[in-house]
Amino acid sequence: MTITHTGPEPPGDRPPGGSGLRTPDEIGRFDHPLTRMLLASDGFTTPALAAILRTDLQVRVLRQDDIAAGRLPTTVTDALGVSGSDRVIVRRSCLVNADLVTASINYVVAVRAGAAASGMDDVRVPIGTGLISRGVSQRRHLLRTGVVRWPDGRLCAARAYVMTLGDRPLCYIRESFNPDVIPPDHAATAGADPPWADEPEPARPGSFLVASRLFEAHEFLGSVQRGADSAAPPVRLRHSRPGPIQPHECEVLTADLAKAARGDGFVLHLGGRDDASAGADTRTVAARRALTYAAAAVMTHGLGAATVTIERAPGRHHGDLRAVAALDEWPADRLPITLCVNILRRAADRSHDPVRRDLLRAVSGLLPVAAIAPPGASELHNWLPLLRISREPVVPPGQGPDERWWDRSAHLLWLGDRAGALAHDRMRVAIHAGNPVAVALGSATTPDDIEFLCRTLNPRKEPGRLTLVPRFGVARTLDTLPSLFAAAAACDTPICWVCDPMPSTRMPHGGDFGADDVADVIRAFFDTCRTTGTVPGGLHLECGPDPVETLHRVIAALELRAAWSPR
Repeated sequence: MTITHTGPEPPGDRPPGGSGLRTPDEIGRFDHPLTRMLLASDGFTTPALAAILRTDLQVRVLRQDDIAAGRLPTTVTDALGVSGSDRVIVRRSCLVNADLVTASINYVVAVRAGAAASGMDDVRVPIGTGLISRGVSQRRHLLRTGVVRWPDGRLCAARAYVMTLGDRPLCYIRESFNPDVIPPDHAATAGADPPWADEPEPARPGSFLVASRLFEAHEFLGSVQRGADSAAPPVRLRHSRPGPIQPHECEVLTADLAKAARGDGFVLHLGGRDDASAGADTRTVAARRALTYAAAAVMTHGLGAATVTIERAPGRHHGDLRAVAALDEWPADRLPITLCVNILRRAADRSHDPVRRDLLRAVSGLLPVAAIAPPGASELHNWLPLLRISREPVVPPGQGPDERWWDRSAHLLWLGDRAGALAHDRMRVAIHAGNPVAVALGSATTPDDIEFLCRTLNPRKEPGRLTLVPRFGVARTLDTLPSLFAAAAACDTPICWVCDPMPSTRMPHGGDFGADDVADVIRAFFDTCRTTGTVPGGLHLECGPDPVETLHRVIAALELRAAWSPR
């Protein structure tokens, strides 16, 4: 979508005093007047791009880290007047329109001391918008214009400048503009352009590696009372850690599920069936982990809201445990960044919808930016959600009825829709466990069953404690699900409702449940939520042999969730 508008300069907040040093020779190299105008503009970039695209723009902060200024090159530290142990915030973000077209990708280094006062540390709004809302008067000192590489490898126009408040430097900003939006065509100069040399020292993909060790059952069970570990800081699952899941992590998940139930997030739960092994082959497990992150990145980018990402743990067979443990030694350049990007690119290549294709390609380019942390960084925000684990509960011997247990093999306890003595024992564990609980609902579920689950599993009506996952076909989704919603509402029990578009019973006459059937169930679930005023809390999907098909189902849910509103 190349813009050819050549009208007057887009509106923006032009601070008094101009932008300081100009580089007319560099700007004059660009062929298109729109590009020259944008690179030379004194105004805030967000409203300028919004005027060019004739639409509002939203920010997606990919990651934000706190690092020592000494890890930055002198190009940046000299411009900001910082050095050594001074703390700075490194922020990587992009601006997108309503169709999720990326207008720009931005690299920002802000002086930590002034970031909070000026709103620079707020990941919810673009920097320019935040400064405008605060009435902050700022100046821009243009340092350089030129070209860099867009994530897909094409050249794109870029500029770098320092923003100052009075005489005090606030931040260094490099903006790279989508070549489909801002034409990058330019005249070549004698010799190669010098490097920008403004990035921290070489980064590593450490923060994207996920703890994956599993433990024997006896290591997980503890009679830790609720709140006992509440003072402990949250543990980031992106980093490997030697111990089992901690109670406070389960409490954080409960809070996140409560937000999804209110419409402030969305649950993405990927895994196999209750009676199916999750795979005993290391490559299979690695590919599933990569698919989980790819799907979560697509959902987070599309919604602009938190995605609660949950992965079904492999079964308790020896081969499965060994396969997951082997992930810790999987090469860092293949797990999971390269695998994620390859899955997204394959899905884009197979998409016939240009909007979906562009979304997948955009996410494949942005995902490595979010995944790679500067060395020595303290992570403040990440576009990629933490990975949570679900599994059927461990049944402990001699559990007291009045004691709160934590099943430390998982964050979320999963109760399938099968009957029998084992199911009864797992229900008993879930009643007394501090973990949040998800229950799969089979086709025979009645409103009385919902009342029983609400009364038994969440008697204190705690938000986020109980997630219900109906596994119905289209007909039962439309006919039966409203009565189940009403039963939960009558109990006044907060529920996070998650759609599973694969019914628990086989199709009549042994027929297959195809891609169109899955899409129809997802659509029926959202339609039912809309007509009843129920918040669609999430989506559960099986990880089949084709990850591309799974991604397209995730996008179908994304489109419906983005358009959802109660009637």
